[in-house]
Amino acid sequence: MTGTALGSITCYSGSYGNVSWCGRRVDDDERFAKYLQEVVRPRVSDSDLGFEADLRALATTDMATEFVERLLRAVPDLEGWEIGEALAECILKTDSGLDIHWPWNTVRDRRTPRASLPGADLVGFCKYNDVVLLVFGEVKTSSDPNTPPNVMNGGSGMAWQLEKCATLLDIQRTLLQWLCARCTSEPFRTLYEQAVGRFLASEGKELLIVGVLLRDTTPNEDDLQRRGKWLSQKLLEPTKTKLFAWYLPVPISDWSKLLQGEAS
Repeated sequence: MTGTALGSITCYSGSYGNVSWCGRRVDDDERFAKYLQEVVRPRVSDSDLGFEADLRALATTDMATEFVERLLRAVPDLEGWEIGEALAECILKTDSGLDIHWPWNTVRDRRTPRASLPGADLVGFCKYNDVVLLVFGEVKTSSDPNTPPNVMNGGSGMAWQLEKCATLLDIQRTLLQWLCARCTSEPFRTLYEQAVGRFLASEGKELLIVGVLLRDTTPNEDDLQRRGKWLSQKLLEPTKTKLFAWYLPVPISDWSKLLQGEAS
């Protein structure tokens, strides 16, 4: 099946228990570059806030105007994982087949460059089989030639982090408090009440756990299969767990240049 925005093609899929996994390949490098520039870049820069326009409007002298332009250009080059987190949010909405809703752009919460929300990379909602579920998830971006890549293994690996998101009450409390403060208006207030209501009624079990692996390597089901089977023994019904891998046609080291519209 072909995706709607990236033109990705499913190259493998599988399931074990209540865990499913899917690998998708993107072959068109020009389409991927356009997606980074038109879909991901606004999310990375959070351009909808009108921040740049506000600063320019507040600069009332030539010197202030010149300083504003220098200030706006003072943006560190983004690391691959930073672009990967924004890409994962976008790609889950447009290319996963899930009805995902992100109530807030986590870029807005950064106080220092390369900061992130404690506890989970992905926090939102999913309309799933006529109900609304909380979504907690993790994103890993890797050029590691090993299969599976090292980011999937060990104490800082995706599987262990997903298990923590699904089981540790202190993490879940922090994420719910974060969501509550950002779901004060519709439609997100209703989504919040429905999803959290189900979560509480199930004593913290009914939610959707999502893992996203972004690669610039050849597709291989071993990237996800082993960890999917392991998670199926840890996260039982009614928890839903979905693992995705997208294999992308441009080296991760070139993503930052592409995001800015530069040739790779």
